[in-house]
Amino acid sequence: MKSEKLSTRQLAVAVMVGGLSIGAAAAGRTDWRWLLASVPIGVLVGWGLLRRVGRRPLHPILNALYGIWAVALMADVLRRTADRVQAASGNRENTGWLLVLLALPLIWMGWGKAAAFFRAVEIFWLGALVTAGAILLLGLPRVEWRWVMEPAGNWWESMLAGVNVLSAGLFVLPHLYKVKEEPGGTHWGLMWLGALGLLSAALGLLTAGLLSPAVAAQVDVPFFAAAGLLGDSARLEGLVSALWLLPDLTLAGLLAHAWGERRWPALAVIAALGLALTGITERLPGIAAPVGCLILVVLTAALPLEGKK
Repeated sequence: MKSEKLSTRQLAVAVMVGGLSIGAAAAGRTDWRWLLASVPIGVLVGWGLLRRVGRRPLHPILNALYGIWAVALMADVLRRTADRVQAASGNRENTGWLLVLLALPLIWMGWGKAAAFFRAVEIFWLGALVTAGAILLLGLPRVEWRWVMEPAGNWWESMLAGVNVLSAGLFVLPHLYKVKEEPGGTHWGLMWLGALGLLSAALGLLTAGLLSPAVAAQVDVPFFAAAGLLGDSARLEGLVSALWLLPDLTLAGLLAHAWGERRWPALAVIAALGLALTGITERLPGIAAPVGCLILVVLTAALPLEGKK
């Protein structure tokens, strides 16, 4: 069965929307200035990987490693999202049923072709952009700039947070051989990746300026707590948390489709759900995700690729 052709825009939009899930989780816990400094480095690495992979399928061993790590990251996304939604509703117990509810649409989307998933993200990405833009427009006039300039966290943890945000772009590499040739496609893909990094740094700046780094360090989900201040009500925090399900599910779907087509993405979601239900991902150190992605970067550059498709 032949794969449907994808477009550069579809992949770039999926990275942009899905990466916002990681960016919101990092906001308030890391220093936005170091996160900003990681953006040009990440774009440069992305350029090198795109030139390295080109339009060729990944090495089978590399494909397997991408799939294994995608399941681990997906389990973390599901657990983090479920915990956040439960906290916003005031109920911090029994997240198992919510994990299942989050996994069900991903299983359904993973049962079809990858092109259908990427087309859906391309259609609805404006919802995530409007939400992020509205929060920034409402929040920036209320920012305490003296808090913005206070240090937050270690510099290397903040840099790794930037790596984690931009690593969403790694999981389009298994799809590049299915992308239609487009003039300037690589250039626009890197522009979207850079925009993701800049927007994530802006979310970090806003969170620091509304809460202060000292307060943000004591809050479970600083970005969403800061969003709640904009409406002077906890209801806005819950609304933003619900709207942010689009980036969360987009990221999880992008990771699932690293397993290929047909029913494999659905099986990946089931595996991630099982892993999330065990709670193992909560016990991993925060640097595990970016370090694992950096290892994938090195292996992608080192292992040979298959021939021209």
